[in-house]
Amino acid sequence: MDTASEVALAVKRTPEESLATALSKLSDPIEFPTELEHVIVKPSIYNPRLVGNTSVSMTAAVVRMFQDVSPVLVVESDNPVRTADVAFKECGYDVLASERVSLLNLSSTPTKSMQMPGHHFRVHDFPEILQSRHFLVNVATLKPEPTTSIVGAGIKNLFGLLPEVDKSVYHADISSVLLDILERFPPDLTVIDLTSVVQGSREDGIDKHFGGVIVGRDPVAVDAFCAHLLGVDPLNVSYIKGAYEIGLGEALLDRIRIRGTRHQIELFSVHFQKGPIQKGFMNS
Repeated sequence: MDTASEVALAVKRTPEESLATALSKLSDPIEFPTELEHVIVKPSIYNPRLVGNTSVSMTAAVVRMFQDVSPVLVVESDNPVRTADVAFKECGYDVLASERVSLLNLSSTPTKSMQMPGHHFRVHDFPEILQSRHFLVNVATLKPEPTTSIVGAGIKNLFGLLPEVDKSVYHADISSVLLDILERFPPDLTVIDLTSVVQGSREDGIDKHFGGVIVGRDPVAVDAFCAHLLGVDPLNVSYIKGAYEIGLGEALLDRIRIRGTRHQIELFSVHFQKGPIQKGFMNS
């Protein structure tokens, strides 16, 4: 997994600049499946009233980058706090809708029973759209979530692909549920939006502008790097460890390449109060 297990980062003036710069650092160009039906973009907008949601500006940057490739679906599901439609509206996502871009509530679209890997589900209903020939872009944010999974980043954001409203029933076995979803619907690209970064608990309502982004094709490597930024050993996060053990991606820090300029890597080190970030990682 030499080229796949790399993480690229950038800090620029706008999300569009940050995203384009980070993607340009990846070793291999993005390839799309033949007969592609949709580009599916999954932001993280759990609660519009809290900080830590994927910014509409980063989602817009992703949409602009891919809308000429195939029609884009920006997707989210309902939860007990709000419907996906309310989340789209209150987070300003309505501005994204166009002839090539649609906002889709996964809790209101037709579902179909699917065979699952069996970590938690053997069979489960998922939106039919996820069974199309698609390119999945997971656009998450980074935040600690000690009550559920320790690290809220890319893999945790896939939880929102479940169409049911009350997903709390799965919290007791969330790592197994996430492994099922990750194995069945692996993102083709993971984008971690660091336009602003949550400071402390989301309920405190404090975030800090940073202007950064993390991208990668290996979702496990991206989350391992994110865990490192939060001071968490990736192998202490059960779903990251589990994903690594079954071959879904790389979690060992010394096998992950960090791509970015020295200056941008230093900006990450300062913002997250880390020592030299490349220490412990594979040399680029």
